[in-house]
Amino acid sequence: MQIQSSQDKVTRFLERKFRVSQSLSTKNGYNSAIQKFINFLEVRYGFGLLEILKEIESKNRDPVDVLDDFYSFLSQYRRENSEKVGYSNHTICDYIIVTKEFLNGEGCKIYNEDIRQKFRLPRKTHVYEKGLTKETINRVIRLANPKIAAAILISCSSGMRIGEITQLRLADVDLTQNPVTITVRAETTKTRETRITHMTSEAASALKDHISRQTPPKKNEDYLFLMQHEDRLLRLNDRRTKNQYSNNGLRKMDQKNIKILESNLKNISKQERYAKSVLSTNHNLEKQLSTLIKKIPELNLKNENGRSSIHFHAFRAWFKTQVTDAHQSDFAEALMGHKSLKLVYYRQNDKVRAKTYLDVEYAITISDTEKIDRNYSNMQKDNSELRGIVDSLSKQLRNLEKRIELK
Repeated sequence: MQIQSSQDKVTRFLERKFRVSQSLSTKNGYNSAIQKFINFLEVRYGFGLLEILKEIESKNRDPVDVLDDFYSFLSQYRRENSEKVGYSNHTICDYIIVTKEFLNGEGCKIYNEDIRQKFRLPRKTHVYEKGLTKETINRVIRLANPKIAAAILISCSSGMRIGEITQLRLADVDLTQNPVTITVRAETTKTRETRITHMTSEAASALKDHISRQTPPKKNEDYLFLMQHEDRLLRLNDRRTKNQYSNNGLRKMDQKNIKILESNLKNISKQERYAKSVLSTNHNLEKQLSTLIKKIPELNLKNENGRSSIHFHAFRAWFKTQVTDAHQSDFAEALMGHKSLKLVYYRQNDKVRAKTYLDVEYAITISDTEKIDRNYSNMQKDNSELRGIVDSLSKQLRNLEKRIELK
């Protein structure tokens, strides 16, 4: 029987996680935790992964004590070129949990109750984030290119995650409906469940602008934002063949990227290549947004953790807040794809959901003033009709009071 190396064990563990999640971000997160654990073993004990597994197997070392030492190591860790000591509570919890999963997979049998007898994991702290305003989002959209503007407006009006937006196909969006209907495919969602959401007419207009700029024209099966490995390689090779470079630096960068893409085509599976493409597109959208807001000091605001207050998840949070204030929380969470017990029996048919969305569309419309003005005009008309009804009822009540007095 061939003895596995420590790298083989880690690779097998990560492949199992990717097989379930189909998420490269999840795989990378698990890998970071395991690599930090290996670093801890070398610093604290002076040996590697295979040695610690042998010691645990021979009962010479308690795996819970190892996790406890790892906890202390993470709490006191000093990064290079940084004054900060220790990782955040959130990161420490994640790293301990991932390491426990890995050790259990190697037959170490660590139970949560055993851990609680020795130490408690730190409480995860939640960073306060100030809510975005329509004015702020509107300014970002005006400064953005058509692709980023479309992605932002879809996020703000549908509550979709950035990874779900990235994987949208033209066939998933029914632009003929009012409101525009989006089918979020199960394989693209965090919960692995298909759901229906909508986008505002404002977002639909931005999406049409983005689509109209694409060459060749999009087909139903084409992605609206995602560029897969094969497509990217084809584009880079075409640019190299036509020598479309303004400087030598761009040429060298393309040559480097072509080698990486060709290597990926040979050495990794189609599923992982697709996951890499999704992750790369997500990062590209986030980076373009970050570059945009850094140019404007008033927009370049930071949360208490030092990260930007304007990001795609903040747009999703803004959607939740606006729809909840305009209608109610369950409707917002159903569109967003939140999974909770209270939503198990919350189900609307297509007609009711569309009508409810149209009722709250004004609250998630950013800069379409014509739409807002039209909605305001309708509200004024409704108020006028209500005043007429109230006046009529008041008149009837006065007449009734007079009759009672006469009797």
